[in-house]
Amino acid sequence: MKSEIEAWIKHISDRPEVKAINIGLFQAGSVYQAYLIGSFEYDPEDDDWACSEDYVPEYRYLELPGTSELGWETLLDLVSKSISEIIADNADNILNHVPVVTVGFDDGNLIRIK
Repeated sequence: MKSEIEAWIKHISDRPEVKAINIGLFQAGSVYQAYLIGSFEYDPEDDDWACSEDYVPEYRYLELPGTSELGWETLLDLVSKSISEIIADNADNILNHVPVVTVGFDDGNLIRIK
């Protein structure tokens, strides 16, 4: 899964001046999908900041193949670890361009990765 996420992130060449990036997760039919948004605001006490879609890349969505049998908690853990590793690689990508990166399901709490 990390390789698919990494390829998706690398494909986003924009470097918007946003405070935070959220990698949102949701289930679409039998598979999970991820999407990326950027926001000019960030509030660690209120996850509603992620509803401000101030930046939306051209390649916003990523279908996460092979996830139909995974529970949501397992998927959240796998995506969070993948994003953490991608950031730790210090590559020139959108995630290393912003101060805050979070991951989470639309109807759940966000996990701050950076």
